[in-house]
Order: sequence, then C-alpha cells, then structure tokens
Amino acid sequence: MEEVYDYYKEKEKMQKSHKGGKGKITALIVFALIVVAAIIGSSIYMELIQLKELNPNADYTTVFTKNILYKTVFFIISFVCITLFVFITNKMIRRNLKKYFTSNNLEQRKLINAPVALVIGILGAFLTKEFFFNKALLFLNSANFGIKDPQFGQDIGYYMFQRPFYMSLFSFISNLWLFLVFYTAAYYLIVLMSALNGTLSGKDLKDKTILRHNLINVAIFFILKTVSFKFQRESLLFTNFTSKDITGTGYVDTNIWIKYYTIAPVILLVIVLLAGFFMWKGKLKKSAFVIATFPVLFILLTFASTIIQKAIVGPNEIEFEDKYLKNNMTETRAAFGLDKIQPYDFSKIDELTPEIINNNRNTVDNIRVVDYTPTLNSNKQLQSNTNFYTFHNGDILNYTVNGKEIPVLISAREINSNYLSNQNFVNKTFKYTHGYGVVANPINKLTAQGQVDFLISGLKMDTVDKVNLKVTQPRIYYGQLTNNYVIVNPKSAGKLSEIDYDGTAVSYFDEQGDKYNKIKMNFLNRVLFALKYADTNLLVSSNISSDSKILLNRNVVERAQKGIPFLKVDTDPALNITADGKLVWVLDAYSVSDNYPYSQYYYAQSDDSDLQGLNGINYIRNSVKVTVDAYDGTVKYYVIDKEDPIIKAYQSVYPGLFAKEAFPADLASHVRYPETLFKLQTEVLKKYHLDPKKEENISTFYTGQDEWSIAKYPDTKNEGGARDIDAYYNMVKLPGDIGKNEELILMRPFTPSGEKHNMVSWLAVRNDIENYGKMILFNFPKNTNILGPDQFEVNINQISEISEDMTLWGQGGSRVFKGSLLVIPIENSILYVEPIYIQANSASSIPQVKRVVVGYQQGADFKHGIGDNLESALNNLFGGNGKPADGKPTTNNQGQQGNTTAPSTDASQSVDKQKLDELQQKLDQLMKQSQEINDLLKTLRK
Repeated sequence: MEEVYDYYKEKEKMQKSHKGGKGKITALIVFALIVVAAIIGSSIYMELIQLKELNPNADYTTVFTKNILYKTVFFIISFVCITLFVFITNKMIRRNLKKYFTSNNLEQRKLINAPVALVIGILGAFLTKEFFFNKALLFLNSANFGIKDPQFGQDIGYYMFQRPFYMSLFSFISNLWLFLVFYTAAYYLIVLMSALNGTLSGKDLKDKTILRHNLINVAIFFILKTVSFKFQRESLLFTNFTSKDITGTGYVDTNIWIKYYTIAPVILLVIVLLAGFFMWKGKLKKSAFVIATFPVLFILLTFASTIIQKAIVGPNEIEFEDKYLKNNMTETRAAFGLDKIQPYDFSKIDELTPEIINNNRNTVDNIRVVDYTPTLNSNKQLQSNTNFYTFHNGDILNYTVNGKEIPVLISAREINSNYLSNQNFVNKTFKYTHGYGVVANPINKLTAQGQVDFLISGLKMDTVDKVNLKVTQPRIYYGQLTNNYVIVNPKSAGKLSEIDYDGTAVSYFDEQGDKYNKIKMNFLNRVLFALKYADTNLLVSSNISSDSKILLNRNVVERAQKGIPFLKVDTDPALNITADGKLVWVLDAYSVSDNYPYSQYYYAQSDDSDLQGLNGINYIRNSVKVTVDAYDGTVKYYVIDKEDPIIKAYQSVYPGLFAKEAFPADLASHVRYPETLFKLQTEVLKKYHLDPKKEENISTFYTGQDEWSIAKYPDTKNEGGARDIDAYYNMVKLPGDIGKNEELILMRPFTPSGEKHNMVSWLAVRNDIENYGKMILFNFPKNTNILGPDQFEVNINQISEISEDMTLWGQGGSRVFKGSLLVIPIENSILYVEPIYIQANSASSIPQVKRVVVGYQQGADFKHGIGDNLESALNNLFGGNGKPADGKPTTNNQGQQGNTTAPSTDASQSVDKQKLDELQQKLDQLMKQSQEINDLLKTLRK
C-alpha cells in the first residue's frame, strides 16, 4: 500500500532536525569558548606562578596583574566605543536605505546590525589591546623633569609621559572614524548593487540622504584632523634639520612650519564649512575648488620652504641655525647624561720618571697585565675539573685581599649541559643541575711561568683570604649558561640525586623545605609544563612526585628581565661574593625613551652587538640595580637613580616592585659602572663633547672640526686593520685633587676623527659607591701630541727584539698574540702597557705571558722597556737604577736584556755572532720552558 504523504509529520521532523543542528552549533561554540578560556586562564596562571617564584618575600605579580587590569579596561573601552559607533552607523544606514527603497519602489532588505557591530567591536578591541595600557600607566603616574624644551617651553615630562598617551588616544579615534568613512561607503555600495542587480547609476549615488551621510562622515574626519596639527607641530622637535641631520627644529621649521601648523586647524575648519555649504547647495565645482586649496597651500609652503632652505639658509647655515644647533647640543648631552661630565684640562704632560712610578706604587701594582680571554682559557684548562663545567665570562671587581684593595677577575664555574656525553632526560633534568663555585684571579699578578695566578681556586674554594674571599654556598643553579629547566627532589631521591663536584648524592633544595617557594610539580603543573616545553617526559616520568620542584627561568638576564619588562636589562651580569660567602649576580637595568625633544637618536654600528638593543633611543639612565642569588634565584630590584623621572613614574605604577631598603652595603663596596652604558656614552661623546655654553663651540660642532674617534688598536681581523679600543677598568689615583686614593675606574681614550691617531682626551667614570657614576673628561693640551694606542703599537712593532722573539716563538707549533694595550694615567704622565702571550697549538695548552712591554713618550721619542713581568719591564725601562737607560742595554732582575732605543753592540764582537748567540740562548730558554709546561700538564692529568 502506497504511503500517504503527511505534511505535518514532515514539518515536525524538519523542525527537530533544525533544532538538533542549532544545538550542535551551540555546543560547539560553548566548547570553543571553554577551550579559549582554559588557554587564557592557564597562561595567566603560569605567568603568575613564575613571577611569584622570583622572590617569595615580594609580590612581583603586581606588574602582570596591573598590566592585565589596564589591558582589560582598555579592551572593554575600545570594544564599547567601536561597537557603539558601528551600531549607530548601521542604524543610520538602515534608516537611509529604508527611505531609498520606499522612494524607489524597491523591496525592503533585511540588514543585520547588532551582530556585525559586535564582531567588529571584538576584532577592533583585540587589535588595540596593547595600544594604550603602557602609555596610560605612565600618563596617570607622570613626573616632571623640571626642564623645559627650548621651543615650546613645555616640561620634558609632557613629551615623555603625556604626549604619547594623547597621541595614541587621538590615533585611535581618528583611525576609527576613518574606518567608519570607508565602512559606510562600502556598506551603501554593496547593498545598492545587490538591490539593483549590479546596475548602479550616477543618480543612485547622488541620493541626497545617502550622500549627506557620507559627506558628514568625511567632514567629521577632517574636523578631527585639526587636532593632529598640534602633534605635527611638536613632532618637528624629533625630525632632522640642516645638512648635518641634526635632530630638532631649525630655522625653516620654526619660521614656516610651526606657524603653519598653528593656523592650519582654523584654515581646515573654514574649508570644511565652506565645502559643506557649497555641497549642500549643489555647487560641487565650488566645493571641489575650496577643498583643493588645502593641499595646494601645503604644496606651495613645501616649495617655498625648500627654496628658502636652499637659497637663503643653506649658504649661511651656521648663522641661521646657530641657536637651534645649541638646543640640540644641550638636550642631547642632558638626555645621555653627558652634561654632568666634569672637565679636567692638563696644563702639561710630564715625562714619566722613576720617582713618579715610586710615588704611585699602588697604581702601578694594580695595573692589569692579564687579559680576559687568555685568563678564561687558562681557567677552563686548570679549573674546570670535569667535562661539563666551564667558564663563560669574567668581571673585574675591586676586593680587599689580605688588607689591600686590588682589582680581581671573578668568573663562575658554570654547568653547560651541552657538554654532557649522555644528554638524556634524566641527566639534564635531575642529575646535572648546577655549577659549582668561582675562580678569582688577580689581574695584576702572574706566576713565575707567566700563567694566571689564583686568589680562589679548586673545587674546595681554596682562598688566600678566608675573611673577604670566602665562599660558603658555591652551588650555582642560576647563571649565564643555565638555559634549561631542572627538577629537584625527585621521587627516587637515592638514584637521581644531583651530581655535586665530588659525586655527593644530595638534593640541596629539599634540605631547605619550602623556604624558596619553588614551583611544585602537582598534576596540573605537570600537564601545563609538559605542554609549555612540549616534553611528555614531564607528564609520564615516574621520577616526578607532587613534592618535586621545577626550577625555571634560570638564565640570570632573562630572570632579571621577567619582573621589569618595561626596562632594558644589561646582558653582562657580574658575579659578586657577599660578606657571608654567598654568590650573587648583579645586573644593571636602564630607563630608556625615544621621546626626549631635540636629543639626537643613537644607532649602533652594524658590528657592535653590545649596543644593538639600544638602537633608536635618545634618552637613557642607569636607574636600577638587580640582584639574583646564584643558589636560590631570589631576585631583588633596587632603584639607584632616584632622580630619574621615568623610574619615579614606574615606582608609582608598581609600588611593591622595587626594594624599599638601600642597595646592600657588601655589594655596594664592589659596585661597578656598566660597560655597555659607558660605551654608548663614549660613542655619543665623540660628537657631543663640546660645551654649548661657549658660543665658539657651536660653529665648531657644526663644521665637525673637533669631532673625536675612539682610540684605535691594531687588529688584522677587522676591516681596515684596526678596531676601537674597548673601555677597560683600572685601579688608579685620579690626577689633581680629584682622587685621594686609588680607586676602580672605567676609562676609554679618544683621538681626533680622521687619520690622526694621537690621543686628545680620555673619559673616566668612578665606581666607588660615594662617587658612583661621576664622569671626568681629562683633556690633553692642544699643542702637545700624545701617542695614541695605535701609535704605541707601531712603535712596539719596530722594536727588533720583540719582532725577533715573536717570530721565533711562532715557530714549532706555537701561537703568539698580544694582549690588551692599556693606557695608564699616572699623575700628569702616561704609561703604556701591553702583555705578549704564547700558546701551543693544542686544545689543552695554557696561555703564558712571555713578555710585558711598557713605554712612555719623551718629547717626540718613544722609550720602551721589556721584561718577563711588569716589574722587570719597568726596571728595564729605567735602567734598573732609577734613570733612563739612554740607549744602553740593561739587565733586569730576571736576567732579561731590554732596551729603550736601538740595541748597541760591542766593538770587539761581530753583529752576526752576537745575534746568533742571543737567538741560541732564547731557543734554549724556550725549550726549557716547554719541558716545564709538559711536566706541569702531566702532573695535572695525574
């Protein structure tokens, strides 16, 4: 029997199917929302526990939570604004189209409003979620600089804190309205083309209601545009003027463009009103003519300013730009902290004498005669002790050793998991977790074999001073090479105990209980970290229990940066030994900005990796010191520049972030000025060393007649055969009445720019806590030629004894290289010092200082001394009896012959025979020393 079609049954079935489909879609949406919420929630949770783990006694989570709060607030504000504007726009479009369809007898269309507005609102808010919050934080907590810009007379704080927020607010509103202009036009166009089947005519586009809506939108946009002229006028403070690309406003900017931007809002407003009036009257040609006056006016002004610049200002640039150049000089020096440099002009340069040496024995005794790299290489060979320990870096700090303050190179014995022969999960995660101890080398002393000496050495931390150089907690869980996570207190503690230097099986963090508030590996954390690191071992390993703890963010630079993402953390931490024997990393953090008016922007050379991270800034302060405990990872932030307005603002934003107490006294006694900042300041100083208060300096600055270069040092690996000499630490007594005793300074010498290599000046910055950061610029007399490092090196290369020795030592599978050339100021004199190394071409060889060359300038002549060490070189320099050798050979206290000028010969002995005998003696001595090295290596292997 044929089945009868039941309409109502089929309808009911379709309704059920439709409901089922809607239910599935709803369930899918709910599931997606749950997944998104879980991802967001887990990322917030992960960030919070990591911030909390930085320091159990501080609440660094406020940085993250306050940022999240502000991001959320501005997300909501943006969402509401965008949604509301789009919703109102859609409503107006629907009303206007309804009128259009009625008047043209067209079928009404159903147009979606709220859903479209909501979608656009969410997308727009998401795109702008990072747009406001940081600027708003500083805006709401802004501080004054107490300095006004020379053009508009506004406090610098306006440009640093307020203007960026105002600009972002204006940018958001104007961009939103510009979007609505195109959105409205596109909406009308798409709906009309759909309704008219693609046959849209000019008449349809001229519908008064629709045209009026679009024209009003455009008019409002241009009215909003009038506000931008204030910011465009101020932006001239950050552009370049003159043919020298100097930052700031120049003559043409001040007299044409600033005046134009001042009256431009009125002009544009009048044009908008007139154009609107003519359009309303249907006079489109007049309207177009009025609108065209604005771009025409801009083009005419551009043309006129170019003519004035080229024809009038350019040929007499220094006369027209004088005061604007002065503004740039003044503000750049202030922004980079160069305005506080204390100048010291030498009236004359004295010849070095034995009396000067003897009167400054503390300075002489502290001269560095060992280099970073050879010292680290020596430590790797002599002090690593295992294949997984190494020495990554070292830092010069001042320490009192057996009652005498000396410069000390301290380097951490870190673990490098890449060196493990078996890099399985167990070894890298549970067993090989930490480095062990430090090595401290005196930089002013060598062994009898020319090798580095030790103040702290061995895995038992043997020390020459058990009071000032004692290490009570040598284990280094947080360092420069600790880039992987590790887990302490595993479930199988006996089998998976951490490997200490002597194989001791102890879980060190377990002994301390929960004191350090490390993250426990409960099930939730195991799942989250397994996902974070894409490592299923964290989830399935039977060696992890809920009492196990994961140590994260163990790279000290990244760890320090985590709590202060708004500051720049220096990538060169220094390891300190505290008074109670702990190891603590000290790092520098900088407040930086690119909003300081009239200040020149800094851009590093492409090969200068140290300064690449500071590209584009025009303001910097060393505002914060960070400490990271090498054992437990505790992080603390100390404000050391309380006058910096940027850090004042951040202190108001995050009141619980920075330590209330002063920087610890035991660390302050070894504080050092950061090399990165000093290097940047010396680079800026090359051009901005001239004081703008002296009028004659402005024209000199403009012409570049007195620009400097960093003193060069020969380097065949570099293009041009030379490189800029690095800044270096010295412990000296500063000339004149500046310094009372020897102190650790960081210094760098300068030469004139161009082809000249004589020294004209050297900059020093003080490191002791009482004078921390004070800079002195020592200027040599302009009528005196002082040998620069490059010229000194040329003189060394001309010493026949040195060239012959280096040729001889370079034979037989050895490598000969020169150490860092140092310029040592002693009173009003200059001493030059350079060590010469020899190293066998073997992976296990140890660099040795074979010679130390010293010298000074005597009039136009160069006097030198050569010895096995600094003392013998000085003795050789002055003939061993306190007087210059005057060309006669002298024998130092090691029996090594040295010269101050050309070597002399005995009349009764032929030159050839003498040289042959000398070479034979040197060869015998080299063979003997080679045997001693081999014996020492055998002993070390045993």
